[in-house]
Amino acid sequence: MKHLVIGASGQVGHALMKALDEAGHSVIGTYFSHSEPGLVHLDMTRRDAVENIFAKEAPEAVWIPGAMPDVDRCEREPAFSHQVNVEAPQLVMAAARPASIPLVYFSTDYVFDGVDGPYLESAPVHPLQVYGQHKVEAETALLAYPQTLVVRPAWIYSDEPNPRNFVYRVLSDLKEGRPIKSAVDQINTPTPAGALVRNALQALIEGHRGVLHLAGPERLTRLALVERIARMAGFSTDSIQSISVGDLPLPAKRPLKGGLISSYARYGISERLEDLNLTPLLTTS
Repeated sequence: MKHLVIGASGQVGHALMKALDEAGHSVIGTYFSHSEPGLVHLDMTRRDAVENIFAKEAPEAVWIPGAMPDVDRCEREPAFSHQVNVEAPQLVMAAARPASIPLVYFSTDYVFDGVDGPYLESAPVHPLQVYGQHKVEAETALLAYPQTLVVRPAWIYSDEPNPRNFVYRVLSDLKEGRPIKSAVDQINTPTPAGALVRNALQALIEGHRGVLHLAGPERLTRLALVERIARMAGFSTDSIQSISVGDLPLPAKRPLKGGLISSYARYGISERLEDLNLTPLLTTS
């Protein structure tokens, strides 16, 4: 199949490009603000730009990992968030609809309030912040198109040596001896980017449509996650400070007792944090 990945320069997009290539698919990736070799520029908020790339590339499947994922910026700039996180994906859907092209949209666990997680796909959504509200709005619009697969991950990590990768940031702070403040009262299901995109690809090819939760097998506090990264890399945990989410000056509310589980065992992720190869991160962070 020929795939179009909108937002290929991000952490999920990067893993997706690699997975599609390794699986033998033809793939075209786009970027908006972070240029990378081999990617083409696309502003998915422009209808003409979206229509042009569909006409030029004629994709057989389209992926949207691209978004405005800065939760606090979305809270401060709700109009911008709506344009990128709600309106733009609908432009992509409109371009895909005439040829019934399958569409995979990456959403978030922030569609839930984190009161009584972990959550199944059937759980009612209740976002706490603008980012989550806009993801719910996008999901609702896109699911009206029968060829849409909505994938919800949580706390994505990878072996990518890039500051957008949480593991990379933690290792950078540890190497520089900077103190790390980590919440002891926020819990979730960390998700490896590689397994996430491989399982999403399997679901797409097998014809799965609707909402699908793809998350790691463990439920950890943010503090436990950071401490585990430190121990895996051979660092002391002395510089890691336990705090509450309420101690942080964050404009947007965070779900506390979060996490995702799936009704679809065949797409379950078994890969744990310990399976991550830290070598490329330790040599560059």
